[in-house]
Amino acid sequence: AQTRKYLIDQMLREAGWDPDGEKVAEYEVCGMPNNKGVGYVDYVLWGDNGLPLAAVEAKRTTVEPQIGRQQAVLYADCLQQMHGQRPLIYYTNGYLIWFWDDSTYPPRLVQGYHTRDEMQRIVDRRGTKTPLAEVEIDTAIAGYGRPYQVQAIRSVCEQFEKHRQHKTLLVMATGTGKTRTVI
Repeated sequence: AQTRKYLIDQMLREAGWDPDGEKVAEYEVCGMPNNKGVGYVDYVLWGDNGLPLAAVEAKRTTVEPQIGRQQAVLYADCLQQMHGQRPLIYYTNGYLIWFWDDSTYPPRLVQGYHTRDEMQRIVDRRGTKTPLAEVEIDTAIAGYGRPYQVQAIRSVCEQFEKHRQHKTLLVMATGTGKTRTVI
């Protein structure tokens, strides 16, 4: 309770959330894999449309936040079943905050919570993204007579899309067109 009151609640307020608001803290969900099938999400952050944008699993400051990862996923599963939208996932001990959009990228350590608008943008982009494999490479910029540039671009795109990486390193020799490849 102290971790939530003094650390998590404060950080949520800094991002524009009201942790004392209706249906935010200790939100009951059904469909949990326990005897009663009921669970209580520490925090549910709601969009203006009434759909859950994020579930936050809080642990004590003395506990590693990763211990709450699977529990947070189960809460997200329940919220998705109940409301029809997959929420973003946070799990924290007040000091370390892990953010995870499990439909796109692996979990990553963040410094704070996203605002409502930022979360909504992340959720909205799930349905509007064009697969990178379908994006046409402008050979007037990269690849003009250099098929290895096209291969490098496709490789980077594969790392982002298939392997869900946030960043990648491209190493090319001097004079091979790194600038054009990146453009």
